[in-house]
Amino acid sequence: MLALTVWGNTVKRRTGIILAAVLIVGAAGLFLIRSAEDRVTADMVSRAERFTIPADWKLQDNIVRREMFLCMSTNPCPSIARRWDAGRRLTVDDLKAVGSTAGFAMTIEGTCTRRPSVGGTTTVCSTSGTDGEYDYKFNVSSPDKSDSTNFVVFQVEPHS
Repeated sequence: MLALTVWGNTVKRRTGIILAAVLIVGAAGLFLIRSAEDRVTADMVSRAERFTIPADWKLQDNIVRREMFLCMSTNPCPSIARRWDAGRRLTVDDLKAVGSTAGFAMTIEGTCTRRPSVGGTTTVCSTSGTDGEYDYKFNVSSPDKSDSTNFVVFQVEPHS
């Protein structure tokens, strides 16, 4: 009977040690994964900061979707979406200036001039490029025919 009690205590002790070890390894693993995710997100944000955004643009929205181990969404992670009110109508030269400090080629599409026959919000020009790891895109939209301002949307997503 004493032998069974001692053996039972040994089994409980081993089970407790194994359970504690599994919990410690699991917690350390989660910490390491989160640290790696945070580094990837910080790298993407620092890459996005290399663009020269004019001081007179008013930031309307800034969404940073961090890197995640399981990214189960149609919105890729990591990614950035920012929106500004430019406060004026932009030109192709304005777009060139924004992308001039990127360190890679940015391709411009459109003339940044609204076509008179188009009603409602429309994209008037855009610029895009890649550094090999991320795709960067600025879309310039005109909200209305009578509006004298443009809105700019900036998107950063993993390179596809």
